[in-house]
Amino acid sequence: MNLVIFLTDPHQIRKETYMETGGFPGWRHQTQLSGIILGLSCVTFALLFDPKYVLKEWITALVAACPPFLALSLPQFLEFRKISHEILNSGISRKPRQHGRNELVKACLAVVFFFIIVLGPFVLFFFTPPVVWLASVLGMIMGLSGSQFFFSLHIKRWERAHGVKLKRFTVWFRDERNRRVILEYGVRAEKI
Repeated sequence: MNLVIFLTDPHQIRKETYMETGGFPGWRHQTQLSGIILGLSCVTFALLFDPKYVLKEWITALVAACPPFLALSLPQFLEFRKISHEILNSGISRKPRQHGRNELVKACLAVVFFFIIVLGPFVLFFFTPPVVWLASVLGMIMGLSGSQFFFSLHIKRWERAHGVKLKRFTVWFRDERNRRVILEYGVRAEKI
């Protein structure tokens, strides 16, 4: 028997309230896919570049890989470090859905970051030599896939060390206009 306790106002809970669960930190094959993309990027880098100029190209790739790696992995590691104590103590970490300015700022930053990652290579194409452009694009791909790969490995190691499996959950309902309204979300631990 599963007992569900909500943080939200009890008057918001409706008969048609649903709970969705999924893997944490993402899709269950995310580690493998991120590792394959990271490996293919490294192999492509090794095969395409001239050994005489590899240091210049490697520095370009490293500089291009750092911003996406840090922008994705640092918030994930800090957030997980914060919620891991809650998960160990109570088996669950949950947050009520917050509306307001903070959420709008996060959404705007995500959109800006997305456009930089997507449009950045196209802009670089016009201003840099092809070798530098390719090294920077491969660096961005390595940074993105590397951040997901290493965070997923960290989560798997943490789960093994504590004997649990983490699952993401979302509690939601449909309002009068048939829109999905999220009440709360979080991560819970299930014993293995």
